[in-house]
Amino acid sequence: MRIVFFGTGAVSTAYLTTLLDGGFDVVAVVTKQPKRRTRNGSPEPTPVAQIGMQAGLNVLTTLGDLGDLAFDLGVVVSYGRILPAALVDAHPLLNVHYSLLPAFRGAAPVERSVLAGGLASGVTLMRLVHEMDAGPVYAAQPVEIEGLGLSEAYARLTAAGCQLMGDWLVRRDSWLEEAAQPQVGLATYAPKITDGDLLIRSYESALQGYRRHLLGRAYFYAGPKRIRLVKAHIEEGETGSSLGTIVEGKIQMAKGLLVPELVRPEGRSTMSFADFLRGSAVERIGTRPEQ
Repeated sequence: MRIVFFGTGAVSTAYLTTLLDGGFDVVAVVTKQPKRRTRNGSPEPTPVAQIGMQAGLNVLTTLGDLGDLAFDLGVVVSYGRILPAALVDAHPLLNVHYSLLPAFRGAAPVERSVLAGGLASGVTLMRLVHEMDAGPVYAAQPVEIEGLGLSEAYARLTAAGCQLMGDWLVRRDSWLEEAAQPQVGLATYAPKITDGDLLIRSYESALQGYRRHLLGRAYFYAGPKRIRLVKAHIEEGETGSSLGTIVEGKIQMAKGLLVPELVRPEGRSTMSFADFLRGSAVERIGTRPEQ
């Protein structure tokens, strides 16, 4: 089976490596064009392109470069672009999506699952169709990510996804044409994470604030400063103070206490929350800068 791999970022590299290590016949890699990482730097190939070049593969940076290349299957993982209908119609294209479809279709299924406490977390092997993430499903596997940080969640899902893809590609039956089944259930959607999704609000529960911090970029305001929450835990109980009040290093939330351990104040390096409090007169957190 002649395979063309479509991918771009770090997640994609694990799947390309799985294909190469498994001895699959990868005839080309399609990825995004080289990009400058700094203003004066030279364009750098994508992580997928780098692996493809090291393996001596034909590395293509536009879909037009495919030309009349003959291949039996496309594997698409985190390519970052919508494939044209003509390509979808002409070739079977496999995709590994990081949710249990039809839940969390869209750009940020892992992030949305983390915010929802691991809801519908898993990997789905499906065939691409014109509608985003709506294709028939070959297999789906739940993966537990509750309480994991975003990078840990991605690592666990990627390991499961690579295994799932590899298991199906070695099958000798006619699974590609016959095994996919329509998605069943109500579709939900996972739009990209916005800055507002990362804001910790004291009128929410401590658990929800903790889940936001698992995404790695959560923040709150303390006085005029924006404070990134790097590491935290939660505790049960109440301080008896108003929402957002900091009592002995613990933030009173609508339910429970959010306890920051490490923070990164705007314009400064990471420090303990205790050190931050010693160097400031902050007594509560807010959702906007206050003078």
